[in-house]
Amino acid sequence: MKKILIMIMILFKVKLFALSFSVAPTEFEISLEKNQLYEVYIMNNTFSPLRIEIYKEDIKGYEDKSLTEDIIIFPKIVSIRPGGKQLVRFKIKPNPARKKGSYRSLLVFRENPNSIKTISKTSTDGFETKLNFITEIAIGIKGEKK
Repeated sequence: MKKILIMIMILFKVKLFALSFSVAPTEFEISLEKNQLYEVYIMNNTFSPLRIEIYKEDIKGYEDKSLTEDIIIFPKIVSIRPGGKQLVRFKIKPNPARKKGSYRSLLVFRENPNSIKTISKTSTDGFETKLNFITEIAIGIKGEKK
């Protein structure tokens, strides 16, 4: 299978690239009894500036045990220079009405659609192909209230 894929790439002269950006750390396990600030680094893996939007999302099946309404993110949109990194902070608001248990949500990092890059360009016999995509990475936040 690998040989076939390599042959196809050679035939069509396709260029492959890694994700446009990376995020660290990739998950958080936090105590909901502490009022703490958390940090995430976004690294630009490209040779051009990126604009990233950060938002929160519920995990399917955990809608009733979600942290989404209590997460505060700053900043919500970042611009990162080529090869650079940017710090994003978030905090979970204290919620006295929250019952004991495990809560989960996602923090989603999405490349701004206005700056979609051309990843692959192949021209054969006057036929040209362009492949565009938007990178989106979600990291898990798991909170425990005891």
